[in-house]
Amino acid sequence: MRDKVTKDFMYTEVVVNAVKKAGEILMKHYGKVETKLKSSEYDAGSIVTDADIEAESYIVGMIQKNFPGHGIFSEERGKISENEEFAWYIDPLDGTSNFIRNIPLFGISVGLVNKGRVIFGVLYFPALDLLISAEKGSGAYANGERVNVSKRPVSQALYWAGGKFKGKQQLVSSVAQKVGLVKIIDSSSYEFANIAMGNSEIYYLGNILHDVIAGICIVEEAGGKVTDGEGKPWRLTSEMVLVTNGVVHDEVLDILILNG
Repeated sequence: MRDKVTKDFMYTEVVVNAVKKAGEILMKHYGKVETKLKSSEYDAGSIVTDADIEAESYIVGMIQKNFPGHGIFSEERGKISENEEFAWYIDPLDGTSNFIRNIPLFGISVGLVNKGRVIFGVLYFPALDLLISAEKGSGAYANGERVNVSKRPVSQALYWAGGKFKGKQQLVSSVAQKVGLVKIIDSSSYEFANIAMGNSEIYYLGNILHDVIAGICIVEEAGGKVTDGEGKPWRLTSEMVLVTNGVVHDEVLDILILNG
């Protein structure tokens, strides 16, 4: 499959094929996985499976084969190779807590950064057969159809709050009190995809790069807005990331800063 708008973009076919194959790997394990904690410093929601590792190995191998010399940072293996110009960020199974409980809201996230600027992203949800991708400057597409963020105001917005991580709840109550809906599903890739598709409006969490790189490109190309938690331009080194439909962005920032 080639994305309609990026058919000539050199990364699209390779990465789409890689994530679809990795999706087959995940589905082979789906419903019958054994899990373990990543380390004693993490809580019961931070787990790794054989599915993560196998899918990651396939994606990394395909990138190394097709784009030798590019930097690669992946969730399970960390920094695999470094390159200041081009760097890939990979989460082979985002939403592991859903995956192990047979909840189909999990995905694969692969994004590309060029000199600190996000230029390409692919999210794939194998249980839903949903693939959403974007190239910088060319729009965002879900299963080949152009997608755009919503125009809903804060009072009607859906806020994706984070769940429990390292013993701390990640929901910002001041934001939750102002919005129309709050949901917690623990899958950043799915949350970004739904903001891009106009189904939700707000994401605010820590800037974990393998979770957010692909989604940032996709949301921006769908017309959304991304900054850090203070409204400054988002950077790889930002502590937090705020992603919205753009309409609510300034109001949410005001709430965050006022209640900081």
